[in-house]
Amino acid sequence: MAEHGAHLTSSGVSDASLPSIFEVLAQQSLSATLHPAIGHAVRVFAEKYPERLGVLVRYYDEIYLLFDTLVQSYYLKKHGGSFAENFYDLKRVPSGNVDSSVLSQRLRLRALACLVLIPYIKQKLHSLYEKLLYNMGDSGRRAFLQREASKRQKLKGLYLLCFPYASSAWELLTLIYQLQYMLRHGRWHSPSMHLSGTELRHVSDEDVVENDAVGLFDASWSNMSVRSRLLRLIKLTLNSAAVAMSTSLSVGVFFLQFLEWWYASDSSATSLTALPVPAPPHSEKLKDVPCSCCPLCRRERVNSTALVVSGYVFCYTCINEHVKRHRCCPITGFPATDEQLVKIYEQQL
Repeated sequence: MAEHGAHLTSSGVSDASLPSIFEVLAQQSLSATLHPAIGHAVRVFAEKYPERLGVLVRYYDEIYLLFDTLVQSYYLKKHGGSFAENFYDLKRVPSGNVDSSVLSQRLRLRALACLVLIPYIKQKLHSLYEKLLYNMGDSGRRAFLQREASKRQKLKGLYLLCFPYASSAWELLTLIYQLQYMLRHGRWHSPSMHLSGTELRHVSDEDVVENDAVGLFDASWSNMSVRSRLLRLIKLTLNSAAVAMSTSLSVGVFFLQFLEWWYASDSSATSLTALPVPAPPHSEKLKDVPCSCCPLCRRERVNSTALVVSGYVFCYTCINEHVKRHRCCPITGFPATDEQLVKIYEQQL
């Protein structure tokens, strides 16, 4: 049925190798699924081993940026497209020169920047907006109009005011590109694709033949020197490792999509039975520390403050400085931020 629907949009740009809007949206959905799905898997493992894997949660965006850069650069160089595009048998060709099947190094770098940096920057800007909105509230948008506010507060208020409009403008521009592509009045399905200087096309049989691996022992093997043979062995070993990682990633996509669906359905489900409160974790760090003392300074607590992720109570200054410096609970090692500190007002009897 989707194939019949694709023929309804045959006006405008006519090219048999041009992918349909359904294929384009499918590869976009796959690309957008990887980041949260892998992130959930990392959080699951980090909860079991917080002291060892807690750093993966704190710097997940940067670690995923490095991982995504390596994967996408390999696929752009080897297959001429991103991982998600190659998964649906799509490739990139230079804009205005669709007969060329090879991307220059300059176009590969532009495509890599659009594939990796733009989603990373959007994620960071959205996270910053959510953090500022949580700290300043809705009234923070009017901070830049207040004379008594500092320059920093005015900039934060201006960001809170402008970000929703900028985000909506980007989404509207993306929708316009998709509508033009669907009606065959445009060659790009998104602004980032336009910025990359490339277009999407179907993978041809010639591309499959060109991407086949070169045999280890061919006619030139006997004429090679020992150094040339060693270099070829190293190159083929690296290529084999890359192909193995590519295959594993392709197979793992289905598992990650299932994991995301399972996590979404589990988080939205209503619990029918209330689970008992688990016992606090035991630690040798609390040995011989009275309940009324701070586990960090070992003195009587001042301005008692609880850390939400673990439930332990500290002095406010002690835990605030520790969390800002180490980004984790000093007792359990659970990842934590200063937003997860809750002051406790103890009634003096």
